[in-house]
Amino acid sequence: MNEPSLQTLKRLFAMSGNRCAFPECTLPIVERSGIVTGIVCHIRGRSSGGPRHDPGQTVEDRHGYANLILMCGRHSKLIDSDPDTYTVDILGRMKAVHEQRNGSIELSRSDAPKVEALLRDYRTVYINAGGHVMLNSPGAVQATNVTIKNAKSSLKSVPAQGSLGSDVVRRNYVKHLIDRYNDFASKQTGRKEFSHGAIYRLVKNKYKADWERMPLACFDDLVMFLHDRIDRTQLGRINRGKGFKNYSTLDEYRIRYAGDADRVGA
Repeated sequence: MNEPSLQTLKRLFAMSGNRCAFPECTLPIVERSGIVTGIVCHIRGRSSGGPRHDPGQTVEDRHGYANLILMCGRHSKLIDSDPDTYTVDILGRMKAVHEQRNGSIELSRSDAPKVEALLRDYRTVYINAGGHVMLNSPGAVQATNVTIKNAKSSLKSVPAQGSLGSDVVRRNYVKHLIDRYNDFASKQTGRKEFSHGAIYRLVKNKYKADWERMPLACFDDLVMFLHDRIDRTQLGRINRGKGFKNYSTLDEYRIRYAGDADRVGA
């Protein structure tokens, strides 16, 4: 077992109350939108040479409930940068106090997708330069963050598993809606200047992530947001007044896509 089990993370998430365990910190681990902003931290370090690493600890115990604590990004960095202050005993007490104050053994149905997103985020490898990285493969890199130095000037990245960009149909449907919005908005009467990049910035500001990197759990909410933006354009309002549709539904688009499997956009 090279990662915490989903059941372990469900218990950890419920007992944390979806809050950072650092004293007086109230930041969430997973936002309402489903975007993961917190970190699954190891009290005894995950890797050899890491903060508070115990070479005698079994792999099962290393990824077990008692050795895990949820932190926001800031406090995760803090405890790992100063292990002499934030010792195993200190973090253990921090976890116990936090869970006694905030925890519940019950996980709500609405929280289950958040835990799944947390596990996907735990598995993510971030690549800052060109190269090949294998995930979940014997002998592969086992890490949360990997930096690869390379002289290449460009990098081709593949969307992470569980992200919106990894689902071809849903990715293309969102792109269809973005293109439809830009088409409608650019035709508005009296508009002098129009930026096709504005909708991308609106989405990023709302969801704190590029749309293709958003978790699939955000798909429905993003679609509703784009539908609303299209319907509110001048042309969108005119179409609705005449009873015309402004966009295809996902099911309609799926049928269209199935008949043209090689098509990348719409």
